[in-house]
Amino acid sequence: MKMYPKSDSDITSLDLSSPKLPTYYVQSPSRDSDKSSSVALTTHQTTPTESPSHPSFASRVSNNGGGGFRWKGRRKYHGGRWWPADKEDDADDGRYEDLYEDNRGVSIVTCRLILGVVATILFLLCSVLFGVSQSFPPIVYIKGVNVQSFYYGEGSDSTGVPTKIMNLKCSVDITTHNPSTLFGIHVSSTAINLIYSRQFTLAIAQLKSYYQPKLSNHTSKINLVGSKVPLYGAGAELVASDHNGGVPVKLEFEIRSRANIVGNLVKSRHRKHLSCFFFISSYNTTFVKFTHKSCNS
Repeated sequence: MKMYPKSDSDITSLDLSSPKLPTYYVQSPSRDSDKSSSVALTTHQTTPTESPSHPSFASRVSNNGGGGFRWKGRRKYHGGRWWPADKEDDADDGRYEDLYEDNRGVSIVTCRLILGVVATILFLLCSVLFGVSQSFPPIVYIKGVNVQSFYYGEGSDSTGVPTKIMNLKCSVDITTHNPSTLFGIHVSSTAINLIYSRQFTLAIAQLKSYYQPKLSNHTSKINLVGSKVPLYGAGAELVASDHNGGVPVKLEFEIRSRANIVGNLVKSRHRKHLSCFFFISSYNTTFVKFTHKSCNS
């Protein structure tokens, strides 16, 4: 078979008919860029299956040996050398974590332990103080009643109904003693009633609240006044009792005390109910002295 040499036209047509494959250059900087400035250039002739649009292109390039680099992330220059993005992030995380651990101070467990100890101490202290305060309720003294006037007569009530009318004026001294060596107390009382025959309240008074320091005494003078008190059906009985030595009456009230141990958080409260029985007479308006049997609490 006889061979004919190719002409220039044949060569030109052959080049135009075959597709020209692109050439990719991968630049890989040296790890020791401060010692050498040379750049390694690698020429890689790709096939259509190795084009950038092909899925296996990135993995093949990343698996190249030598000084090739990964497609994942962007390389950064840090600390005199180039770091891949993932390694640099790890390095930065470690650096900031060490910085955080050096400056974060007391741990949460230590804080909880300290708070628990402090709360336990405060609880025990408040319990002890509360128990001590319960051992010192205030002591109440009533020496007697000073009857200034007591009389009755015929009259009518506010609606005009005829009945016996009574008028009474007396005073009583109430002394309280605070035996506590640690706390002052706030003293108050309910209404102080002078009662006759369990039905009629002859006079009403109110003790003014006050503060009493520790280891101290306080005396309050209470005025009991009853003006034009209608007796209705009890009028005849009251007159008979007055003629036979005296009218039985009862002084009844309740003393209240409060000690603030730890502000308004821990308080100690005491109540003492008093009922004092005595006799008054229109024939003898003097001071009625109480005995130790006169008042019950």
